[in-house]
Amino acid sequence: MKKVAILALEQSLPMGITAVSDIFKMAGVGWDERSELTMEKLFRVEAFTVDGKPIRYTDIINIIPHGSIADAHDADIIIIPSSGFRGEELESYPEEILEWLRKQYTLGVDIAACCTGVFVLAESGLLNGKLATTHWDYTDRFRNRYPEVKLKPEEIITEDRSLFCSGGGSACFDLCTYMIERSYGTEVANRCSKILLFERGRNFQTPFKIFHFQKNHQDSEILRAQQWIEESFRRDIIIDDVATFVGLGIRNFKRRFKKATGETPIVYIQKIRIEAAKKILEYKDTRIEEISGFVGYEDPGFFRKLFLRYVGMNPTDYRRKFRGCKISRSRGVKKVIPL
Repeated sequence: MKKVAILALEQSLPMGITAVSDIFKMAGVGWDERSELTMEKLFRVEAFTVDGKPIRYTDIINIIPHGSIADAHDADIIIIPSSGFRGEELESYPEEILEWLRKQYTLGVDIAACCTGVFVLAESGLLNGKLATTHWDYTDRFRNRYPEVKLKPEEIITEDRSLFCSGGGSACFDLCTYMIERSYGTEVANRCSKILLFERGRNFQTPFKIFHFQKNHQDSEILRAQQWIEESFRRDIIIDDVATFVGLGIRNFKRRFKKATGETPIVYIQKIRIEAAKKILEYKDTRIEEISGFVGYEDPGFFRKLFLRYVGMNPTDYRRKFRGCKISRSRGVKKVIPL
């Protein structure tokens, strides 16, 4: 039986602890010929806090650990749940946690970090020179703080020399299922995912990403350019005209735009248009050709290619995934039918 140690931090999301525990416990569940539940314990799952004291997360959730991290012996896998979402939570961790992680890694323990829990792993220095991913909305902060880490923000899961990372939210399900597969094979992992109605095989978190545009800078001309682009993205925008509008030469404009926003002007325009298209796809039945023209692209083929590049799927698949579902009601039974 393999032992899983969950590191419970004060700022951890409770779901990151309870859901991870449930997934590993469900790894040995099955049914016999009479469709009766059977259980074979494949993992021993325990939670540990820094000092061994309970953590009260909400009025209804109180995590009582099995002990402190000093009591976490002989773990095969360490799971680091999401470690919070506020800036101060992502940049300050007790040194004893970081030292413990470093020691466990030298002992050959697999360490898997979920969502913003990857910040904890990176803070230990173990990810330097290695692949990682994290929640798509925290990639800029992560890159700035840990430039030595090879961040792959489009990935759902990364693996590099016994260090595993996953993207945001439910990506921890993907990561835990992958750890189950590594331990007991594909059949056990697939059975677990079927019981939990969890779809395996997701490779990218790109479709879930919302483009955020950097405006926290002091370049007033570039801010004016950004505002003009966002108000005029449906037009045929010529970069030279934008530079002229804000009173800058074209070379100087491109240089300052890239420095201020992190994007070239053309990529910025493309992302503004794709984000607008995503909103239409999520809420309306407008034809793809019409959406293409609405956001500024006369050639629907080019629009589809651009959408695929930035979103990771074509517009039609994106609509199917995010348009939602309708509920069919019959004799009090609800069925979810994807649109």
